Amino acid sequence: MDWPKGFDGLCYGGDYNPEQWPEEVWKEDVELMRRAGVNLVTVGVFSWARLEPSPGVHDLGWLDRVLDLLHAGGIRVDLATPTASPPPWFGLAHPDALTVTADGVRLTHGSRDTYCVSAPPYRDASVRIARTLAERYRDHPALAMWHVHNEYGTACHCDHVAAAFRTWLAGRHGTLDALNDAWTTSFWSQHYSAWEQVMPPRATQYLPNPSQTLDFRRFVSDAMLDHFRAQKAVLRELTLDVPVTTNFVFGDWVPVNQRHWAEEVDLVAIDHYPAADPPQETAFAADLARLWAGGGRGC
Repeated sequence: MDWPKGFDGLCYGGDYNPEQWPEEVWKEDVELMRRAGVNLVTVGVFSWARLEPSPGVHDLGWLDRVLDLLHAGGIRVDLATPTASPPPWFGLAHPDALTVTADGVRLTHGSRDTYCVSAPPYRDASVRIARTLAERYRDHPALAMWHVHNEYGTACHCDHVAAAFRTWLAGRHGTLDALNDAWTTSFWSQHYSAWEQVMPPRATQYLPNPSQTLDFRRFVSDAMLDHFRAQKAVLRELTLDVPVTTNFVFGDWVPVNQRHWAEEVDLVAIDHYPAADPPQETAFAADLARLWAGGGRGC
């Protein structure tokens, strides 16, 4: 399973977000794609609010029509789980699952990526919507691949994260003595005498402990990977022959160990922004994708 289902050659396409404009133009969209040679599109990345307009209530009819139109036009689908943008009702029902910044500010809905991967309500809701989509479209002839989430990279500093971070640190370092030694906490009186004293690197008076910050980035990568794995498990259970991936993105803000993640995806996929990325960076990213994929499974 090393390429989108039904393909043995080049895939050409991009993101398609038909829920963002009138249904009357969908047929024209598909015709233009067909004329342009498009054969694969990603659908549903930011559609959670349309798919589940209220808790447990789903509206999938519009997505049925989209997939049917694409299939009729000879275009296959990389169907996304929409977990990168929870709907407005989710934040109101679970305020503890909204992102908390390093400054201690809890963000509210109104943009994208407002969630905490360590918050149980968000993890549960993510798995539920992934299962809903897999049960609905497991046998749809347009389905070629699963696209989990979108551009993993959002970090949170809430109490859910603090508890998960301590558990991760205990697994990595074993004892508080080992942690204190690894973080050189004798500097600036940072020595910890109990696990509950250990926090994520929240805003502080001056420079944060660099070892704490590095371990936190490692933890965030692993926490997000667990979120990916939970959805992948559901998709694999219901659609054994459909590849599962997510899209890697580069930048200083992204605390993701892509080399480690590459072992978990069926093919390595990387986002490029041609207007912003110099050509040499795009070429470098392609080289990295080829490396991570072991010489294949990259796009």
